[in-house]
Amino acid sequence: MTDKKTFGSFIKIKRTEKNYSQKDLAEMLFVTEGAVSKWERGVSYPDITLISDICRVLDISEHELITASIDTDTRKMKHEARKFRAIRGTWFWIPTISYGIALVTCFICNLAVSHTLSWFFVVLAALICAYTFVPTVTCFFESKKLLAFTVSTYLSICLLLFTCAVYTNGLSWFLTACIGILMGYVLLFVPILLSKTNYSRYKFIISFTVTLVLTVLMMIHIRIWQSFVLGKAILMAVYGFVPVIACAVICAFRFNAFLKTGICTAVSGIALYYANHVATVLFGTSSSNSYQVDFRNWEQCLNGNIQLIVLLSFLFVSAVFFAIGFFRVIRNNKQ
Repeated sequence: MTDKKTFGSFIKIKRTEKNYSQKDLAEMLFVTEGAVSKWERGVSYPDITLISDICRVLDISEHELITASIDTDTRKMKHEARKFRAIRGTWFWIPTISYGIALVTCFICNLAVSHTLSWFFVVLAALICAYTFVPTVTCFFESKKLLAFTVSTYLSICLLLFTCAVYTNGLSWFLTACIGILMGYVLLFVPILLSKTNYSRYKFIISFTVTLVLTVLMMIHIRIWQSFVLGKAILMAVYGFVPVIACAVICAFRFNAFLKTGICTAVSGIALYYANHVATVLFGTSSSNSYQVDFRNWEQCLNGNIQLIVLLSFLFVSAVFFAIGFFRVIRNNKQ
């Protein structure tokens, strides 16, 4: 603690700022006016049990009282915290009130025009969906806010889709749409949600694998109301996802990042090159000369020339990353 005179001067300054007399301060602290006078004259310190009460009455922190100085940084942080709470409150109440007004207006209009509630439920679902995005329900959660945002927004979108499907008598596409949106959510949010867990290393493997499963489920559901060769479609989807999952598995191992990048680039290039061939085998959608290469005849060999150039580009970039990776591995081993 600072010397008594400095301490007493600080007490006097803060008391004066609050427009308190020594008598007022003494009454609020349940001490005598003479005790306050002794503090301010630097004759004595207040009892340690009074520190919290003095800080509360004079609106200062204990650190400021003990050091007899203004803690600018702490006050700035408190000011910014109050400003943030005010902005957050505004961000919450303005959209909430706006949604409420819109909901009541649509309720009255639907009853007045149709004498029943019909399209009002679509508006209700749309406003619920909008509310989960802005201002979001995360303000009701102390932790796991991202998880709450992910679940609430996805469910609200599904609710909106279901309401629209019922209103238009078209439930056949509802589940397909929900699975498609879930695939996007899995790709976007699962890696982030798993990044601070014990499964962080495998977040992309899990994300891509779950997306593959959802893709298959979506195809199965589409097959119910749309005719196509399901088995071949699933095989094509698996072919598309296997290289991606393989790259995710490679990235999960702990070794040189440049070597991993080189392997993933080569795998991606090879998978892309043979995608047309796999589609031809499964569906017979391409001509027999789609892989024919002749750089002197671009008119008839355009696809083959371009595919080869793309493959060679991937392999070249892969070789560059491999070279950098091996160089760094050798250099680290020497050190």
